[in-house]
Amino acid sequence: MTDPLAAAARLSSVLFLPVRKLVGPLHRRGQSIEKDQNNDLPPLPEPWEDERWFRGGFPPRGHNALEPLLHGDEYFNDLYEALLAARERVTICGWSLTPLMALLRGKREGESILVDVLRRASERAEVYVLLWSGAPALFEPTDRMAKDVQKILNRYAPKVRCELDHRASFSHDHHQKAVTIDGHLAFVGGMDLSTFQGDRWDTSEHPLRFGPGWHDVQVRIRGELVSDVEENFCQRWNVVTGERLEPLSVKPIEPAGSMPAQIVRTVPAGFFPFAPHGEFGIYHVLTSAIRRARRYVYLENQYLWSPEVVDALVDAMNRNRSGPFRIVVVLPAKAYTGKYDNDEHVRLLSHADRGRGIFHAFSLYSGGPAMGTTGYRYLPIYVHAKVSIVDDEWFSVGSANLNGRGLATDTEMNVHAIVPSAARHLRVRLWAEHLGVSVDQIADADPIALVDTQWPEAAKAMEASMLSGGFPAQSQIRRYVPGHNPGSRLLDVIQQMTLEH
Repeated sequence: MTDPLAAAARLSSVLFLPVRKLVGPLHRRGQSIEKDQNNDLPPLPEPWEDERWFRGGFPPRGHNALEPLLHGDEYFNDLYEALLAARERVTICGWSLTPLMALLRGKREGESILVDVLRRASERAEVYVLLWSGAPALFEPTDRMAKDVQKILNRYAPKVRCELDHRASFSHDHHQKAVTIDGHLAFVGGMDLSTFQGDRWDTSEHPLRFGPGWHDVQVRIRGELVSDVEENFCQRWNVVTGERLEPLSVKPIEPAGSMPAQIVRTVPAGFFPFAPHGEFGIYHVLTSAIRRARRYVYLENQYLWSPEVVDALVDAMNRNRSGPFRIVVVLPAKAYTGKYDNDEHVRLLSHADRGRGIFHAFSLYSGGPAMGTTGYRYLPIYVHAKVSIVDDEWFSVGSANLNGRGLATDTEMNVHAIVPSAARHLRVRLWAEHLGVSVDQIADADPIALVDTQWPEAAKAMEASMLSGGFPAQSQIRRYVPGHNPGSRLLDVIQQMTLEH
């Protein structure tokens, strides 16, 4: 008997052959990122010999101050003040931008409309904006949407230079989300200046609102890394425009920062003269950190599609048999695309766990008053953060999802650091929010003990509250629930034949 899924795969491979020629090899497993570039590069000098540092691209630097900003209320408030204080140059690169988005809310909303803030900044400083040029009509944001954004900026903020970057394969995009101010301040993370597909402005409470709650993280950077963030912008800007924009000289930070950290990127091969063979630093630092893991791996991400990352997690489970080891993954309850891939990899990791209690997958929810007899309802918080933390030693925050696009075929930027105090600080802040407790309540608790007790207890309480519609749960945590959509497998087969993950 003919397998209908196999027949569908064969049919789609013929129908979408022209598209496949445009997008190139699919899924990239065993191709672009399986061969770790670090193996072909000379070792870094002391004190950078740790294998978790990437030897290509921008080097690790020792004098930095990094501060994670959780959610749009923290990030956009900082950004608003920084933009209006700019006196030399502002650079912004993004996947999407909403000119009429308000950076502040409440009484100050009217004074913080993005296009007007950029106009005011451009009266005192050069302002450069580099956006992805958009997708064909089948996908969003479309190229028409990107051109409309450019037209609005040109009309209402004429001194702002806005260019669209079209150097990408069909179905791939430019996904970096980074801002620099005057050569002394940068922001790198997962947040676009946008409301497309969801308003990036949200708070740690995630109150119910029109549209999804949005969980995301950006990092404020001062110090030597700022020049690397701006260098990345200048490299891409110059390729698009043919100009020779140079980074501003980095300004010393006061007091001097002492965090060793590094900017790492994904740059696809064959598109940019500054990385003709591609650059896969994000893949290297993540998989290297997982290989070094001895107590826990914590991941927040929109997608868990990468077979290489899943393999690394399975290897970590099997390697750490002598002592307690935990893997915690926080995913959106309903990813915009590819939920089937998330579901399959959650099932695979659960199976590899074999009942040992190592692997845990969760989603986030918020609740609020509702009409009806129960008086309370819950909705998913969209997890858009791209955060990785290992052993309270290493962390990474940026734009890269855990899929082939984020690790091989889109342009991405992350900042990572091997700083135990900073890694622990970020974990405690995130876990306090998700568990619905104060930072002080869990600051000194063992992370494995929390995963074994408070996380499952919070998830159980959330499930009970959602079923009853009664008293609100204290936390945001619910166990991740794989879907049961009858057509999802067929859709995934066709997707594998047409679009890069």
